[in-house]
Amino acid sequence: MSVTKRPTIRDVAAEAGVSKSLVSLVFAGETGVSQERREKVLAAAKKLGFTPNLWARSLSSGSANFVAMIVADLHNPLFTEIADFARKDLLEKGINTVMAAAVISERNGKKILEASTVNSVLDLRPRSIFIVGGLPDYKALKSVPASVPIVMATGITTQLPRAITVRSDDNEGMRLLVKHLVGLGHQRISYVGPVDEAVSVLRRAAYEKAMFDAGLAKFAHIEECDRTESSGYSAAKLLLSSPTKPTAIVAFNDIIAIGAQDAVDQAVEAGGPKVALTGYDNVYISALSKVSLTSIEQEKAAIAHKAAELLADGDLAEEFRGKEILLLPKLVARESTTTAPVK
Repeated sequence: MSVTKRPTIRDVAAEAGVSKSLVSLVFAGETGVSQERREKVLAAAKKLGFTPNLWARSLSSGSANFVAMIVADLHNPLFTEIADFARKDLLEKGINTVMAAAVISERNGKKILEASTVNSVLDLRPRSIFIVGGLPDYKALKSVPASVPIVMATGITTQLPRAITVRSDDNEGMRLLVKHLVGLGHQRISYVGPVDEAVSVLRRAAYEKAMFDAGLAKFAHIEECDRTESSGYSAAKLLLSSPTKPTAIVAFNDIIAIGAQDAVDQAVEAGGPKVALTGYDNVYISALSKVSLTSIEQEKAAIAHKAAELLADGDLAEEFRGKEILLLPKLVARESTTTAPVK
């Protein structure tokens, strides 16, 4: 069985009738090459099916025209959707990406980010780093050279004071949810979610503030749970079995809400009243007809677009160094909150 050899820079140079160094200059994006010779090289590359080896180039030159993405949790559609939006935006700017899933371990009861997650991409010398989602700790990222911009989407950290944060305003998101539910006649609005890192702490506080501002502080109730469907189900089950059960439940995110939805549906099947339910993130699953979950759209595409701008432009990244960029979220109402509370 014959194996087709991958075309090299030498093959492109021979096809175009130019030197190997000129081909390297073209694919490095150097501006000192005439348009005629550049087009000749690109035509030869296209004919041969040549694509440059980005990793070899970055290791030999000491830098590369690609962005390293670290995704906190590949099981969370919010993070993968934002990462994909950013990837497409960067590709339109001529910038490639390499993605790594965060490797998280537990030691002495605490979750930590393994340094291997960061080292694997740092070894390739990326132009900038994009962190999607919140991480349990950021110690491994302190080794990132000061010249490499770090942009975070949806996450918050005080451990990386130079990082740029792009996320939606959780206070506004929770205000919209509570206002929506109050408008439907709800007062006993409970919250389910984790308190495991900065965003979860902030979103829980935003719920408490929204309830206080609505004059419903005495009805505020929180049931803690992990970031899983099964944990959301268990938390909602506890709420719905209490003597002062809520008429509405606000979940930290859509994944937890989808788990809680099973508990709500089971309660209805057992003869109980329908309980309104909301999520947060508006991931694609929420729009499915069998789920139809009211949620908060964090403006994922806008977050990714702003992050891509910062990742692609070193001067712009320096201008926003250490700053937080907040975008306004919006409410997407669906069938999970159409039922008025039982009087």
